[in-house]
Amino acid sequence: MKIEGIIFDLDGTILNSFDFRIRAWNAAFRKFGITPKEDELKPLIGLPGSTLAAKYSSDPYAVEMEEERIFSEHLPEISLFPDVPGTFEELRRRKIDTVIVTSSRRKLVNMITLPTNLVVTIDDVKHGKPDTEPYVKAMQLLGITEPGVIMVVGDALTDMIPARKLGNLAVLIKHGRKFDTDIPNYEIDEVSEILSLLDLP
Repeated sequence: MKIEGIIFDLDGTILNSFDFRIRAWNAAFRKFGITPKEDELKPLIGLPGSTLAAKYSSDPYAVEMEEERIFSEHLPEISLFPDVPGTFEELRRRKIDTVIVTSSRRKLVNMITLPTNLVVTIDDVKHGKPDTEPYVKAMQLLGITEPGVIMVVGDALTDMIPARKLGNLAVLIKHGRKFDTDIPNYEIDEVSEILSLLDLP
């Protein structure tokens, strides 16, 4: 498989933070007297914070800032998935460039030790996921504009939809969660499984 660059989502993809995000959003909403149903909230993780908050609150920015404050307090408890460092090391050995696209704010991202220095945050674009703009910017950072030679790895449809729109390879990483979708080209359970995909003809 000819892949020249890989775009990774952050939360729930390479960072083991999905459950912490759910807790932070629930706590932030409770502060504003809002109690969203968890089965409704989970599929929204991955959207820009203000977009997610606006589905429940008339003051989405305030809710988003509260969620990021709560989430940041838990950063010492949050780590990369165990196979991430080794996978990125192997990608560097294979000379495959990587970039992260996240709906988080730059200030929060700067507090996390990441396996690549190339990151597109919600602060870097006008339109966040599932718009294609963050991914177009990521492709520009990679210096690759040719469709079909970029793999997008994420744990939400907000990653898969723009990947397919741009003609890139969409890889859904599940980490034990259940999905009912036919949008991705491939589904995997661990980050390191992308290495096997790269070896496919």
